[in-house]
Amino acid sequence: MNEIKSKYTFVSQEGDTWANVCIREGKFKDVIYNYGKVSVNHREENDDGSLPFRFEYNIIDNASIEREEFGNDFFTLIGDILVDIIDEQLKEENLELIERSQINTKYPS
Repeated sequence: MNEIKSKYTFVSQEGDTWANVCIREGKFKDVIYNYGKVSVNHREENDDGSLPFRFEYNIIDNASIEREEFGNDFFTLIGDILVDIIDEQLKEENLELIERSQINTKYPS
């Protein structure tokens, strides 16, 4: 198991459509959150050659941690977790990357 996998687990309540993520250790232990929209800019690369991505998230349970404590270290942690989740889903072929221009034709509202 890689280091990041030990830092989170999936949790859900009855009636949830999607699983939430629960942080298992460290400063943010027991914080539960989920991801919203995730986008990757495949036209630009970071200095290290990786692709920049943006994501939205919602904190479901803050584990009694004050709002001011959720800074860059939290954002970096959940970004690392998201990369791990995406990598795992791509390996299992459970994730499909869709160009923005294809969204309306592939998934009409």
